[in-house]
Amino acid sequence: MTVDLLLRIWSLRYPALGGANAHAAARAHVLDSLARTAPHYRAGLLVALRLVPPALLLLTGRRPATAPPSALLGGLRRVERLPLLGRAVRTAETLALYSGLDAAGADAADDRARRNAPASWTTGRAVPR
Repeated sequence: MTVDLLLRIWSLRYPALGGANAHAAARAHVLDSLARTAPHYRAGLLVALRLVPPALLLLTGRRPATAPPSALLGGLRRVERLPLLGRAVRTAETLALYSGLDAAGADAADDRARRNAPASWTTGRAVPR
């Protein structure tokens, strides 16, 4: 699916999207937002997003599934400069970042809290005094 391909590329650009929770939140937000969009806008966005893999193939000369990260990033930069397709990709990217970075921030805060918590909070055992 195109959204998964784009999320793979965006996680190269924004490492915070690489976490499982951030990736899932970003994917869910993009798909949910597309589902809630007015039908004629949704149709246009879906057509544009489905053109991303062929556009990457034409612009990079490599299949997106097997292309190295540098080719994917360079190809996406070129896709983003295309008039209508670029707008659709940037719109989807904004949706992904909106929720994905929130989830990544929550994950990081949870990790910091676990690292800084007293042992009794994380192990369930009393700490001797």
